[in-house]
Amino acid sequence: MKTRYTPIFRRRRQGKTNYLKRKSMIISKKTLLCIRTSNKSSTFQFLIPLIRGDLIKSSSHSAQLNKFGWTGSGKNTQALYLTGYLAGKKAKLAGIGDAILYSGRSQFTAKSSLIAGLKGVIDAGVDIPAQDDIFSNENKFKTETMEKIIKSIDSEYGENNGKKN
Repeated sequence: MKTRYTPIFRRRRQGKTNYLKRKSMIISKKTLLCIRTSNKSSTFQFLIPLIRGDLIKSSSHSAQLNKFGWTGSGKNTQALYLTGYLAGKKAKLAGIGDAILYSGRSQFTAKSSLIAGLKGVIDAGVDIPAQDDIFSNENKFKTETMEKIIKSIDSEYGENNGKKN
């Protein structure tokens, strides 16, 4: 007797890939912004989804902030904003002008720390569709230390590549 068992894809079992969402992203042929956070750090990747695998156009990691003088955690909201700003500047140098946010299997909520990273990418000059009401409080991104780091990122990756608010 033949069984009717249908195996589930490995990445779906592991909770890493939502194939319905991924199919719509591949069909759209847009550049994706993928934000991933771990227990200690965060990673921003601009990628182009292809059927055989993703092509990464630009990438930034929160450990790269140490070069600019950041000594704090790599996954708090300020670090996510700065890493997003750095990722946006690198993306502008790579020729990426617009992208859409791809959160994968993780839920995107209005109070998540991903919003800080998204705000950093938008402030760097990359056009990403987002509603203005999700960015609640900008005062936490205007500390003196963060302004120094933003200026050093601008001096290294070019101030004319992004728009300033």
